[in-house]
Amino acid sequence: MDAVQIVKAKDMTQKTNGAVAIFVKTPSLSPIKTRLAEGVGENAALEFYHLSLKAVEQTVRCSGVEAYWAVAETEGLEYPLWSNLTTLHSGEGDLGARQWHVYETLRREYKNIILIGADAPQLSPDIIERAIAALDEHDFVISPARDGGYTLFGGCAEVAKDVWGQVPWSAENTREVFESLLPSKPSHLPAFTDVDVQEDLQAVLVEMPDIVSEQQQALIDWVVNL
Repeated sequence: MDAVQIVKAKDMTQKTNGAVAIFVKTPSLSPIKTRLAEGVGENAALEFYHLSLKAVEQTVRCSGVEAYWAVAETEGLEYPLWSNLTTLHSGEGDLGARQWHVYETLRREYKNIILIGADAPQLSPDIIERAIAALDEHDFVISPARDGGYTLFGGCAEVAKDVWGQVPWSAENTREVFESLLPSKPSHLPAFTDVDVQEDLQAVLVEMPDIVSEQQQALIDWVVNL
């Protein structure tokens, strides 16, 4: 494929219902949760990252859609941490360019595409399922992040490359600008906190679903004991 490299890709002759891409960075190849590390230390930040990865992976697996790791580094595609899901390289450039690469690549094979990060472990299978269901009536769906971005974006229609390029990423108005540039108004899901700094950890505990998974419980226990 031209846009991104897919490893262990499946042979599909028609578009299936949906896919979720989880954007990740590979430990030892890229800095991990640097702002969180300023508050809790590098070792604890890495521990959080691993726990969050496991919680997000379990959530996506339980949602019944095809799951991918969207890996930031080409040399990280075969990293053992990613062995449980199909991996694809997220491409080069800023966050917008990488999201465009992954979104458009998966849109060749799937009807509905969901993009999420690895730093919102409180997301539940219900949220993923609601996002897919929303795309039956809308072209796009968004779960806002409390810092001005979004924790989930989904779509079933094209988003031009220049749209992604006009968005101020990691800003207080990221979601607002992105939504204003989309071809149609998105459906909205509940807002969540993605973990950037130490204070976000307590917010994540509050936002956990009523029924948590085994991996979410492991993360809750870790935060409580931090």
